[in-house]
Amino acid sequence: MSKNYHFKFNPEQPAKADIEQQRDFDALMKQYQAAKRAQRSAKIRHLAFRSLSAAAAVALLIFGVRAVFFSGETTPPISNTAFLKQQPYIDQPIQSLSAPTFANFRVNTAKGGVYEYPSGSKLVVPAAAFANDYGQLIGGEVDVFYREMHDYVDFFTSGIPMRYDSAGNAFQLESAGMIELYAEQNGQRVQLAVGKKIDIELASEIMIRTDRLNEPPSYNVYYLDTLINQWRYQDADQLQLLETGQVIGGDPHKVEKTDLLEALRVIDIRKESRLSALESSVPMPVKPLRPIQASGDRPTLELNFLDGSVQVEDAQNGQVESELAQLQQMYQNVIWQISEDSPAYDQRAFAVEWESVSIRPINNRDYELTLIHPKNQVTLIVSPVLMGEDFQKALDRYAEELVAYQKTMASREARLGEEREAILQTAEAEKQAAIAQYDENVAPEEGAADLRYLVRRKVMNRFKADKLGVWNCARPVPVNAQPLKAKYKDQYGNTYQEDKMYLVDKSKNTVYQFYSGSEVIEGLNPNADNLIWVVTPDDQIAVLRTGQLRRINQQPGQSTTLELQVLGQPADAREAREMLQF
Repeated sequence: MSKNYHFKFNPEQPAKADIEQQRDFDALMKQYQAAKRAQRSAKIRHLAFRSLSAAAAVALLIFGVRAVFFSGETTPPISNTAFLKQQPYIDQPIQSLSAPTFANFRVNTAKGGVYEYPSGSKLVVPAAAFANDYGQLIGGEVDVFYREMHDYVDFFTSGIPMRYDSAGNAFQLESAGMIELYAEQNGQRVQLAVGKKIDIELASEIMIRTDRLNEPPSYNVYYLDTLINQWRYQDADQLQLLETGQVIGGDPHKVEKTDLLEALRVIDIRKESRLSALESSVPMPVKPLRPIQASGDRPTLELNFLDGSVQVEDAQNGQVESELAQLQQMYQNVIWQISEDSPAYDQRAFAVEWESVSIRPINNRDYELTLIHPKNQVTLIVSPVLMGEDFQKALDRYAEELVAYQKTMASREARLGEEREAILQTAEAEKQAAIAQYDENVAPEEGAADLRYLVRRKVMNRFKADKLGVWNCARPVPVNAQPLKAKYKDQYGNTYQEDKMYLVDKSKNTVYQFYSGSEVIEGLNPNADNLIWVVTPDDQIAVLRTGQLRRINQQPGQSTTLELQVLGQPADAREAREMLQF
């Protein structure tokens, strides 16, 4: 019996984009979760039409309960970690709600470009920075898309998780600002070329203690690796404090805290003025620089400072010109070597007959040399170098000068050290007195002690992105897990026992996620304002505020019912932000 087979030889290879589309496991998980939520919503709506089968359902339920009772087995509650692993890693909770939108700008790949964002952030894209899926450099123009996420509402609407696992330990990333960027050419995604990096300056705000206003806290830079669904540490964040602190919006002690900030600012100004005057009272000696031995692989020049052919730009009343002439007289074999830090130059410059030459000092070893012609000029960085016996003689002289410099510095420090420490101690005592006065004027509120000394401070985060995707300037904080056996329901009687819940601690810029069926709440801080919410099956936001959480006095084994208020379905990100205010 014959069979008909259809063979394909050399079938067409699928595009990489098609392969990646079929590998989107999170998208499949989202479809499953959407179907599950739709099924749950249908059950709630059609409950009244199923009353005819209630008796059978009750009988089945009683049988099931008896079976569990007599077997002695109970199903342990699923943990937060196990529940979150079942969810899509990046899970935008309300699909119709636009997360922070992308701005875009066009870059000429041959030149690179600089883009300044309205927030004050800046991106510097180098030339030849982009490649296709196969790593081949591309030319022409590329569209770069960029967005920023600054607070818990941005993090929530984007669906980007803030949980961070390190060495088997769970942490939460408290953010100082997060970005996402990607690039396209003719509608097709492109990537950064190997070895290329985009310089990022991300303007943002952080919470900082009033008594540490001028001490930038330590933050890191993390990259969201979507292949392994995990944040990866990349580097330390080069964080710079910009402006003085600002009182947090809605702060009940705004007037008192503003007065405290002004008092602390005045104390810092006075401290810096005293330190500056002290340092000026004893001049700082000039540290000698080690002489350089001539290198055979660097170009050199011969300059004559004895015949007046080189014009010396001297702001020290002839001292520099005198020192250069003395250098030439002291070392007969001194020559001038072009530094590795010198600007690029054309080799043909050395064949030109220059009409004049000028030189000016940069430090006590390097000089800026300018070769001048009516039609052109060339600027070089040069340093005097020595050969043979002259180098050894200079090295011996340097050793003597270094010893003398170290003795002078030690003597200077001995004179200034005690006075400097006294100034610092006085400033610290003045700060503590101002804070004590603030304490007297502002009585601590229950559950809000952490916020009494926190203000907002504008910062600039600086880092280099060697990949396109999501980058987070953040610091890991331990996950605070509070035991709480709770049942969640809303004002309409709907329950939420198998849902992803969201929690924000007002003193930390992050969003926690936990399972409503768990017996612990991750991120709950009894010493700060907390906000808990859930997204209902029909994309409404139901909120639980701090008041109910503070009244909880749960005994072991008991269960607490917490009522959320359904506020409606937000039409846009602005409306969601209004719903999620403390």
